[in-house]
Amino acid sequence: MTLEVRGAERQVPFDDRSEQQVLGSLLIDRDAIFKVADLLRADDFYIPRNRLIYDAARALLERRERIDPLTIQVELARREELDRAGGVAYLRAITETVPTAVEIERHAHVVRDRAILRRLLGAATAIAADAYDEPTDIPLALDRAEQRLFALRDESLNAQLRHITAALQTNYEHLTDRMERPFEVSGIPSGFREIDYYTEGFTTGDLIVVASRPSVGKTSLALAMAFEMAKRGHPALLFSLEMDAKQIVSRFLALNSRMDLLALRTGNIIDTEAAEALRGLPILIDDTPGISIMELRTKARRATTHEKIEVIVVDYIQLIRTGEDDENRVQEIATITRNLKSLARELGVVVIGLSQLSRAAGDAAGEPKLSTLREGGSLEQDSDVVVMLWKDREETPVGAPRLINGAVAKNRNGPTGSFQLLFESEQARFFSKARDDGGMPA
Repeated sequence: MTLEVRGAERQVPFDDRSEQQVLGSLLIDRDAIFKVADLLRADDFYIPRNRLIYDAARALLERRERIDPLTIQVELARREELDRAGGVAYLRAITETVPTAVEIERHAHVVRDRAILRRLLGAATAIAADAYDEPTDIPLALDRAEQRLFALRDESLNAQLRHITAALQTNYEHLTDRMERPFEVSGIPSGFREIDYYTEGFTTGDLIVVASRPSVGKTSLALAMAFEMAKRGHPALLFSLEMDAKQIVSRFLALNSRMDLLALRTGNIIDTEAAEALRGLPILIDDTPGISIMELRTKARRATTHEKIEVIVVDYIQLIRTGEDDENRVQEIATITRNLKSLARELGVVVIGLSQLSRAAGDAAGEPKLSTLREGGSLEQDSDVVVMLWKDREETPVGAPRLINGAVAKNRNGPTGSFQLLFESEQARFFSKARDDGGMPA
């Protein structure tokens, strides 16, 4: 098979010899399949007869049956595919060309690499076809192109098994570091002792969801977290789909000033000291409205090439679009949360995603449940930590900070529990109530 590129015929990437070496190794060594089963799929083989033989070997493995020339022959005959697979003569030929199965992993990686290149050509062809159709929605066409490439990239990242000794060594180093610094959290501090008490700080690779009903303060809490993290030397990237960059900067100024938010926004007061303190903070802001999840991933990757981003804040999840034709909103949110979790693992960052709660959370008295996450089945499943916020029902005196109830409702690697924070609406600022001795939050 050939592809026409600029008038020249080029051969599709494949390596028949490596494919035969892999199959021959499987036929002479019954344990060889365990070395490649998690690496190779049947469609990674380009030659059709090789694909049939490997698929038969995988079927025998799933049934826990022995793999050798006779069992492969019987399995292919049962499927009525023996002749299409080259018959008994081809099975004998590939067996005789492989003296030992020692090199099976090296040849398997060659087969896998050629398969990825073929899929890359397929993605490029599909992208070119979309471009030739002259789509009217250019951003959507770019999203689809990125989705094809990202899907291919994610597929090519094969997770390798690690021996427990290496994991033990990593854990020992972590515990040693904790013993040397017993009063510091193990992850990135959120800036609020009440939350860190349960989470030990946020761990890179985790998806953190901060959820509440509107006007409770989830955006203010997320910005305060980003502000505190940046002050501690953890660069942050903020995707704001609800507010523009000027509003975000006003919030940050209020966090670092004694002036109220309205005065700072209207320009009645200019706090030069607060502005100077913000100037050097490692915070990047993207205020693209209606950003797609693929565009978000692209911008996050680009940002990490210029600066070591450690925290990504998304305000908020329900405003992200997918660019796909999902059947319903629940499936769309599932695609978004899956990509946010993958992004956190891939870049080694903390992703803090803000989420709305359904109206049922406001109607019910007391602490919201995980089930009240808006379109939130996947939010509950994919997140590592879920922080809930809700207003205290008691009336607050005029001018006094409002009491906000909170809870770490889900914590994949630690305890859950409730806490309380004070919120000053004039400055959109949260205050911690935690004691300074590292004990249980007040």
